[in-house]
Amino acid sequence: MKFINSNRLWAKTLALLAVCATLFSFSSYRGGDSFSIYLNNKLVFEQHVHMKGGVKSFELGKANYNDQLSIYYSHCGQPGKGRSIAIKDENNKTLKEWHFGDASNKKSSMNCKVGDILDLQKNKGGKLQLYYSSKELPKGQVLAAIVVDGSGKTASR
Repeated sequence: MKFINSNRLWAKTLALLAVCATLFSFSSYRGGDSFSIYLNNKLVFEQHVHMKGGVKSFELGKANYNDQLSIYYSHCGQPGKGRSIAIKDENNKTLKEWHFGDASNKKSSMNCKVGDILDLQKNKGGKLQLYYSSKELPKGQVLAAIVVDGSGKTASR
């Protein structure tokens, strides 16, 4: 009789472990830093910072000159303090930096004119890096690579 009860207990324990392993195998993206980039209120892409996937890139061209780029960055669901966006060249030299006040809510965007970014390239083409920094992230975080293209199309990669 003891042998039958211990087998049932063992089977129930294994079943419970299997259920727990299955439930915890799915990852949740709650918490952690995340950001999204919009061009004229149209989502270009969004990403959770802790995900390994490399730096994404998107293209901007002459046809986007009068457009607006908006960046939203969330620190574990909270807005940042002392936020800034910088554009750096391929040699990691800062070409331009925009400073923004403390965000009052997580929907506070950081906006810059695409024309200001395109003017940094002076018709040379190539890649620029889009960086974010704040009091919470003083060393900064590269958000995306911007491919300056003369064709004027905008595409994410």
